[in-house]
Order: sequence, then structure tokens, then C-alpha cells
Amino acid sequence: MKQLTLRDIPEDVEKEIRKIARKSGTSINKTVQRLLREALGIEHPIEQKRDLSDFARIWNEEEATEFKKATAGFEEIDEELWK
Repeated sequence: MKQLTLRDIPEDVEKEIRKIARKSGTSINKTVQRLLREALGIEHPIEQKRDLSDFARIWNEEEATEFKKATAGFEEIDEELWK
């Protein structure tokens, strides 16, 4: 694997690289490699999601029916609690 040496990196760029590395828990070397790959279009940045879509999936009919049965009690109103 080849090596490159960079000189005269602006201070603001260096600080941002360090911040990104710290935030992602990776080394500065790996961070710069990833940033270069993204900038060159070789690798796409990891999309930050703000939902649970990675944990969710589509249920089959049997699973959906089982879920509905298991949660049917949540649809009932307990009159004693609302007095």
C-alpha cells in the first residue's frame, strides 16, 4: 500500500479531522482515508438516520396477526382506571 505525506495542512482542517476522528472513534489515518474516498466518490458517506429503520422489517401475515393478538388488550379501556 502506498503512502502520502501531506504538508502545510491548515489548522482549521487539522482540527476538523481530529474532531471527526474523535467523534467516530477511529484513528486520524483511517478518518483521512475515509474522507478522501468520500471526496473522490469512491465511497459514499454513511447516512445518519434518525429513525429505527435499521431495526425494523416487514412482517409476514402470520407475524402481523400474532402481533395484533398479543396487543389486542391495549385497545380495551379499563373503566375502573378512569373513575
